[in-house]
Amino acid sequence: MKRWLSVLVVFSCIIALFGCENGTIKGRVYFNAQVLEVNKGYIKVRCVETFNSGISVDEEFSVTTDVVSNSEVPELNVDDNIRVVFNGEIMESYPIQLGTIYAIYLLDENGEVLPNN
Repeated sequence: MKRWLSVLVVFSCIIALFGCENGTIKGRVYFNAQVLEVNKGYIKVRCVETFNSGISVDEEFSVTTDVVSNSEVPELNVDDNIRVVFNGEIMESYPIQLGTIYAIYLLDENGEVLPNN
């Protein structure tokens, strides 16, 4: 019985490790950006850190503020630093367009995510 429990624990750990990618849940990637423009329904941003997103630093594009998470999008202003979490889909267009946006978070001065209320 102990052997099967050990095997199950090891197997669970392996699945957890392969299901994660760069510290995020597989299928959800993110990047940090600076807000350049705030409009109704979308924001224009410039990517400042790519992490696992595949977006180039200094790339400028629009991001919808219609997110699928339960948390609200914080009130955003020009020059705010934010983190955008999305499904990893990047349309082949110019400027780029992203797939499903899961969440948008404000960042503090250290680049840490501030919780959305």
